[in-house]
Amino acid sequence: QAPLSRVLREFEQIQREQREANGCTERREWWERRSRLDLRMKNLIQSLDSEVLGCWRGLLLPRDPGNSPLDEQELSRLLRELRECGWDSP
Repeated sequence: QAPLSRVLREFEQIQREQREANGCTERREWWERRSRLDLRMKNLIQSLDSEVLGCWRGLLLPRDPGNSPLDEQELSRLLRELRECGWDSP
C-alpha cells in the first residue's frame, strides 16, 4: 500500500479514537487514552516526514523572504523534472 494512503488511514483512526476519548468521564482513563494517541500521532508525523515527504520536506521549511531556497538554475531544473513526472502547474 502507498505510504500516503496508510498515513491518512492512521490519521483518520486517531481522530476517531480521539472523539471517543473525549467522551470518557474517568480522568485516569482519559489521560491514558490521550497519551497513547499522542504517541501514535508522533509516530504518524515521523512516518509522514520520512516515508511520504522524504527529501521534499525541505520545501515546507520557512525561508527568508529575501532569499530563495533555490537559485534560478536549480528552480528551472526542478520545475522541468516535475513536469516530466506529470506535474503541470506550479
